[in-house]
Parts: sequence; C-alpha cells; structure tokens
Amino acid sequence: MRDYSTLLVSHRALFVVQGFGLLFLGFFLFLVFFQGKGFLFLAAILATLGIVIFLQKPYLGLLVFVCLWLLEVSPDFLKIGPLSPVRIIGAVLLVPLVLSILRDRNVWIWQVPQVKIFVAILILFLASIGWSDFKYPDVFIPELDQTTRHMELFLYRFGFLIFFLYFVTSPEKIELVVWLVVGLIVAAALSALPSFLTGGTVERASATVSFARNPNRLAYVCILATCLLWFYRADGEKSRWKTWTLPFLFFLPIVALAAGSRSGFLQLAILATLVLKQQKGWSGKKRIRSYLLLGTVVFLLSAAVPATLFMRATSFDPAQEVRGQESLRKRINTVYALIELSLHNPLLGVGLGNFRWMHQAFYGDDRTSHNSYLWALAEGGLGVLALYLLLFYFTFRMLEKVERAGPPEFLWLSKGLRVALILFLVFSAFAEIWLSEFLYIIIGLAIVMTRVSELQNQNFAVVRPLSSFVPI
Repeated sequence: MRDYSTLLVSHRALFVVQGFGLLFLGFFLFLVFFQGKGFLFLAAILATLGIVIFLQKPYLGLLVFVCLWLLEVSPDFLKIGPLSPVRIIGAVLLVPLVLSILRDRNVWIWQVPQVKIFVAILILFLASIGWSDFKYPDVFIPELDQTTRHMELFLYRFGFLIFFLYFVTSPEKIELVVWLVVGLIVAAALSALPSFLTGGTVERASATVSFARNPNRLAYVCILATCLLWFYRADGEKSRWKTWTLPFLFFLPIVALAAGSRSGFLQLAILATLVLKQQKGWSGKKRIRSYLLLGTVVFLLSAAVPATLFMRATSFDPAQEVRGQESLRKRINTVYALIELSLHNPLLGVGLGNFRWMHQAFYGDDRTSHNSYLWALAEGGLGVLALYLLLFYFTFRMLEKVERAGPPEFLWLSKGLRVALILFLVFSAFAEIWLSEFLYIIIGLAIVMTRVSELQNQNFAVVRPLSSFVPI
C-alpha cells in the first residue's frame, strides 16, 4: 500500500527546495545585472534552465528543436565553436533517449518499417559515394560538391525522426506539433505579403522565413497548411476553434498562387479535387456549405492574385513567350541531364551530392535537380528510388488504417496527412525535397498516430510490431 504521507512530505520538500532555488536565482541575477554583465550571465542561466527542463520534459525540447530547425535561427553569439543551438538541444535530447531505450530494454523503433527503409537508403547512399569516388576520383568543381552537406542533412533528419518517435507519445502532443508547424507556415505566409506588392511592382511572393524563402517552397507549405486546416474544419471534433480557421483558408491559397509556382497551381487543383472526393456520406447541407466555401476561395484567388503571376503559374508550354518560360526550359534540360546520368549509372548513381557539380561540368548549368524522383535515381540509383517509393507506400497505408480504425480525434489529421502526402509526391516532381524536414514530420506523425491508435484500441501495454499494422 502506498504511503501517502511520505509522498506529501516529499512534495513539500521539493516545493521548499524550488522556492529557495528561485530566491537564489533572483539574488544572483540582481548581482550580475548590478555589475553590468547581465546579458551573458542571463543567457548562460537560461540555457542551464532550458537544459534541465528538456531533460525532464524532452517533448518541450523537441518543439524548440522544430522551431529552430525550420526557422534556422542560429545567432553567432549563441554558437560554441561548431555547436549551434539546434545541435546543443539535440545532444541534450540524447540523454532521455538513451534512458528510454535502457528502461524499455528494447529498441522498438527497429520494428518500424520506415526506420528500416531509411537505414537501407543510408547504406545505398554510402555505397553510391564509394562508387563515385572510384569512378569520378576528381571533383572538377569542388565548391558545388554537396556530398557532405546532403549526408549531414540525411543523418540530422533521421536523428530527428528517432527523437520524434520517442517523445511524441500522446494525442495532445501530436496535435501540438501539428499546430506549431501550421503556425510557423502562417507566419511565413504573412512575411511574404510585401514581397509581391511593393511600390506598385508585382513580384513572386517569397517569405523571409528560411524554410519558405523559395517561392515554390512557399507555395507548397501554404497548401500543406490549407490542407490540414480544411480537414480540421470538416472533421475536427473541437468545433469552437473551427471559426478561426476560416480566414486562413482564404489567405493561404492566395499566397500560394501569388508565388507564381506551377507546382503550386497543380497542388491547389489536386487539393480541390480530393476535397470534393472526401465528401462521401456528407449531408446535403454540409456539401452546399463546402461548395460555397470552395467557390468563394476560387473567386478571391482570381481577384486578389496579379494576372502576371497567375499566367506564370498556369503556363506549362516552354515555347510560349511569357514570364517564367526560361526557367521552365532550363528545368526540361535538367531533366534530360538527370536521365542521361542515370542511364550511365543505373545501379548506384553518381553519388549523393554529386549531381550539381556534374551538371555544371558536363552540361554548363549549376542548377539542382528540381525533381526528387530523378534526384534519387541519379544520385543513389534504382535501389534508392525503389526504397523511397516503398517508404511512401507504407506511410500512406498507415494513414489509411488510422483513418479507418483510429480514435475519432485522429480522423481529421489522418485525412489531412494522407492528402498532404499526395500533394508532397506531386511537389516532389518539381523540387529536390526528399531531404527536407517536412517529409520526416509527415512520416513521424503517421508512425506515432499508428502507435497511439494501437495502444488505445488494444488497451494493453505491449505494442505489436509496427510492421504488422500495414497490410501488404
């Protein structure tokens, strides 16, 4: 039987210790500020407190990690040699991760099919690097060699996925991650408003926030947020918050189309089609409201977006003499270069990060691939491309199962993420995006939603292998 008196005494003792600690901290801050060295001491103290909090509640550290990661906030005065704030937080989160593994005495994430696929992709990328060093021993343009950078991105993103799977463990935490990402996207869209309507000139919308500086990336993230907000409004349980989503369902598509992105226009069209397809079983009243909302969005898009940007987003003929066609012709030439390099190196590719310098050396263009499918094929070979497609298949099936058999609070998110994954695959044909953070966020959400759903449905502590959740 539990001794509640002992628990009460320990709780009071902890409260007293915390009180004395706060008093000591306040007195110390008073002294350092009085001596004129407050900023550095305050930064050190806050960093120490943050580390203590993140060790106790690693989920909070993961949220800060996401913010710093997406925003690329890393001021020079916060760096300690090669260590940036993101790397420091990652090192701190390793401690609770290792403790969790030791406590469970089982590396359960190895049962996750996506984790196995990422490990296999890593092995093939390492083999492709070794092959490229043998076949192309001399890098003609070293400043365009992206091998180290791409390998770092792959490893950092994979590490983030592991943190995500261990620390996002409840429906509340899952939703908080989603709303954090949506909030950052809205902030990026707001920062893009002056870029295409400044001083009477018309320019493509581009954000000041790092992950959306590129107009095509801005269009994608705005459509991603639109997708999630739409399904929250259609299928979410918390109706009191749905009214607040309405302005963003108008604002975000306008910014997406104002980016002048062809891929953005296609994604908007596909999103509208899939939204209409998801209305099976709806009442006539709900369908009419949905049609009215879609019609209003289309009307505002046509009225608010400048004609030159709309023409750029909807022109797919490289022979036309309209704005943006030079970029389209260069992209088509890049596709030819990717295919030719892939045909000469079908098994292991030209090596991770080698396409850009080869593109410049052999074809006179230093552009990146702008196509994730051909990027995987050209830099990693047929095996890497097949593994990525298998990765998307498993993730899609997981989201389908959560939608069918998951708890009601996951219905809107499973639908939204399933459509978001389709849109991601469409955008992948126009951008080198498979090393981006958004892929790992979508996959991480799919896995943890599946895990939490199984725990709730089965109502037992031992979780079956996640590979059994996905019917082949």
